[in-house]
Amino acid sequence: TPSRARRKLTKKKQRQRRRQKKAKERDRQEEEAEKQRLTDPDYQKWLINQEELEESQRLTAQEEEEAWLRREAIAQRQFAIDRAKKRQEQKEVERLQREQERKLDEKKENQRKLREEHEKISAKATAEFEALIQSTDEYLNNPKLEKPPRHLLRVLETHPSERPCEFFTRTNCCRYGHGCTFNHIRPMLARILLIRHFFSHSLLKGRSVHKEYASADEDLELTERDLRSDYDEFFEDAIKELEKFGTIVNFRAVRNTLEHLRGHVFVEYSHERAALRAFVNLQGRYYASRRLNVEFSNLKAWRGAVCGLSLTRKCPKGNSCGYLHLFRNPNNRFNTDLEYSLGSRSERTSSQTPTAKKASWDDQEEHARNWRWSESPELELENSKDQSNNSQKTERMDPLHKEHRSRSRSDRASSRSNRDQGSRSGSGSSHEKDRSSSRSGSFHKKSRRERSSLGSR
Repeated sequence: TPSRARRKLTKKKQRQRRRQKKAKERDRQEEEAEKQRLTDPDYQKWLINQEELEESQRLTAQEEEEAWLRREAIAQRQFAIDRAKKRQEQKEVERLQREQERKLDEKKENQRKLREEHEKISAKATAEFEALIQSTDEYLNNPKLEKPPRHLLRVLETHPSERPCEFFTRTNCCRYGHGCTFNHIRPMLARILLIRHFFSHSLLKGRSVHKEYASADEDLELTERDLRSDYDEFFEDAIKELEKFGTIVNFRAVRNTLEHLRGHVFVEYSHERAALRAFVNLQGRYYASRRLNVEFSNLKAWRGAVCGLSLTRKCPKGNSCGYLHLFRNPNNRFNTDLEYSLGSRSERTSSQTPTAKKASWDDQEEHARNWRWSESPELELENSKDQSNNSQKTERMDPLHKEHRSRSRSDRASSRSNRDQGSRSGSGSSHEKDRSSSRSGSFHKKSRRERSSLGSR
């Protein structure tokens, strides 16, 4: 009702007036208390301390704010520097990436050009090689072509700017091999073939006899007679195969024991075409389970390559000489020009070169013999096969070879009987026997006194 609302409003105002009155009273009392405190010296002192504390706090806050502002300014400058540096680094990285990409593109382009160039060179080399092979085949198969192809007339040089190696020029052999600092000149085509280390024998290795076995019976060890017999067998094997390619003028095997000369064989043909045919056919061939190393030789004269004192067996260096010491071929075949003679040059006889033997599939004698030539390394045959082949070879020996073997057996028997006699035979009989054996055309071993004197030299 309106009276009730009026009463509520009246009561509300009364309460408001009471609150205002109490608030005024409270303020009056606080003012009086404040006045009383202001009159108190302790309170005055506290107020002063409070003002000083607030002032110090304000100054401290102000200093801290200024320090923070300085730090913030420094940080902003460092951030700007770092951002500029990072931007510069990023630009540098991008530049390097672009540079690397450019270099990679250039490298790929260069590789592509080199690949194309190599392909062109390879294609050109292949075409030249095919033309070379074709011209070589035409030269080998067409006897009407007198001059060899132009590419075969070149020479290969190891050091063109250096002077020629004297020993290689004279003997086509150098102790330093490919490591020689002088120039080694090798022809692409010549009439003389050099087959390095063709003939191998334990006596060519130059091993010294141990002092414990120095006084042993010489028949228990290999002697010069064994070397002579093995070389004769090797000579027949090699000649039988090498004559298939053409007419042989000279066949000369090196007797030296030096490693760079040991067992080399020089084969001189009558024509360069025959030498080229032998060179092509001997590539990749094996003899006595060892691959052949065949090359052309540019010897100008045999006189400059062969040790002149070796022909009279008076070389002070023996088989360790740097010049060629040669084997004497059986019956002096293909070696007549090197025969030592006291007569004039016109009185010396020359050997007649036999006719070249052509290869034939119907030649049963060639395949029946136990021969050591092969297209690949062979294993040693069994003793039974060796014995059967040796017997077949003995049956096929010519009369001259049989006579040579019979002389060797008789000489061996006579040497044994002379050794059994002891000191009664003396050195004179051994020298007389050596002279008689040299007249018969075969090599005999020297006496023990002569070998010891040669060893001391």
